[in-house]
Amino acid sequence: MANLYSPAERGFDPGMDAIDRCQVGLLRELAGQLGKRLILKGGMAMRAAFGGMRLTKDIDFDRDNTISQETLKKNLGRLLVRAASAAAIRDPKAEITKDTRTTVRARLSGTIGKGLDVRFDIEVSGRDTPSPHNMREAIVVAPASYAMAPFPVTTYTTAALAAMKIGAALSAQRNAPRDLYDLRDLVRAGADPVELLSRQEPDQLAEFSSRALGKLEALSFQQAQQELLPYLPPEERHMLDENTWIDMTLMVAQTIETWCDTALDMQLKSVLRERP
Repeated sequence: MANLYSPAERGFDPGMDAIDRCQVGLLRELAGQLGKRLILKGGMAMRAAFGGMRLTKDIDFDRDNTISQETLKKNLGRLLVRAASAAAIRDPKAEITKDTRTTVRARLSGTIGKGLDVRFDIEVSGRDTPSPHNMREAIVVAPASYAMAPFPVTTYTTAALAAMKIGAALSAQRNAPRDLYDLRDLVRAGADPVELLSRQEPDQLAEFSSRALGKLEALSFQQAQQELLPYLPPEERHMLDENTWIDMTLMVAQTIETWCDTALDMQLKSVLRERP
């Protein structure tokens, strides 16, 4: 069970509060309409399923192959507008901004207060059918001010989220301080992705292990100040200085190396057992 905090009560501006209300409302609507066929991942999974402190700019899901593209697009647009209206976002508009064989992305935009623009994206990927073994159900408890009863969402286990985050953080095409922060939280939550990592190719695991420190060190504290800290509560921002960021980087990199090296060792032992 994850008890979400209220952004307004933790010092965030009205725009961030309205977006969070809308995102949580959308989660509730989607859980009621599409149930376990949508699997929450990314930053919103860290917040809604594990009580993470970081607010998220976008919402990401995986889907199973029982949801058609047309059904998905129709539901996303309708439910985005409904959730926005419930969050007091005026003139809400939902548009599909990406529509491919594997991915649908929708954008919600509107205004609050005296014409302040708010918007966020939701993306649903259908590249692979998620394994039920890597999924779990979590009960989301919204802030009392949201006037929502607790509701279930389907998300990934901590092990699966950690494996995904390692792939994202060490991708050559990505450079996001939030990945490092989320991995820190997953380590603290006791995530153990070794078994999942052991299904990767040995060369990939060796590369992850060797590149982890250098890739994470490229995520500077200055970049984190611009791209991460605005999504953390003020008291969390104040505790995250440059020295703390360096310590976090070293700890997460070392943990990734240990996970990958242990996964490689598991693979080697498996090969040895299979030899006559």
